[in-house]
Amino acid sequence: MIPTLYGLAVLSAVLAWLVARHRPEHRPIAWLLGYGLASDVVRRVIRLNVLQPARAELGGAPFTGWVRVAGHVESALFVGWIAGVAALAVWIFGRRRPWGVLAVYVVAVAVLVAGYPTFRGELLGKAYLALQLSALCVSIGFLLRWFASRERATVHHVATGLIIITELSMLAGPYRFGVFTTWELAQSMLIALYVTIIPVQGVAIWRRTP
Repeated sequence: MIPTLYGLAVLSAVLAWLVARHRPEHRPIAWLLGYGLASDVVRRVIRLNVLQPARAELGGAPFTGWVRVAGHVESALFVGWIAGVAALAVWIFGRRRPWGVLAVYVVAVAVLVAGYPTFRGELLGKAYLALQLSALCVSIGFLLRWFASRERATVHHVATGLIIITELSMLAGPYRFGVFTTWELAQSMLIALYVTIIPVQGVAIWRRTP
C-alpha cells in the first residue's frame, strides 16, 4: 500500500503545481500537498530508523537527547499537516491570511515539547485528536460560510473541499479509534483523496479554465 500511496501523492502534488502555473490561487493546495508528501516521508524515516529502535531499547522509558529531538520533529510535522488544512480553509474559503492558525500551531508544538514526557502515548493521541477537532471546526466553518455565499466553485475550491472531507472522514473513522492504531485505514482514505483530486486537477490542466 505504501508505494501506491506515495505514487499517488507525488502525482497529486505535481498536478497541483501544474495547475498553479496558470491559476495562482491553486498554489496553497500545491504547497499543502507537497508538504504532506515530504513530511510523511521524513516522519516515516524518523519512526523506522530512530523512534521504533529507541522504544525497543528503552522499554517504554521517555526519550532523551537527540532521540527526543527526533520525536518532537516527527510530532511537529504531523501537527503541521493538521494546521495546514485549517490554514488552507482560511485562505481559500475565508480569503484571509492564516496568521492565527500559524500562531496556534506554534503554541501547540511548544506545549507538546514542554509537556514531554507527560504528552506521549495515549495522552499524545488525545492531544492530536483535540487539535484535529479544532482544525476541522475552523475548516468546516469557513467552508459553510463560503457555501452560503453561493460563489461559483472552481478547481481550488473543489480541491480544498476534498481535503477537508478527507480529514473529516479520518476523524469519524480511523482517528476515532486512535491515531497510532489504525494507520492502514487512514492510508486507504488518503489514497481515496488522491484518486479523487487527481482527475479534478487533470481536467483543470486539460481545459485551462476555472
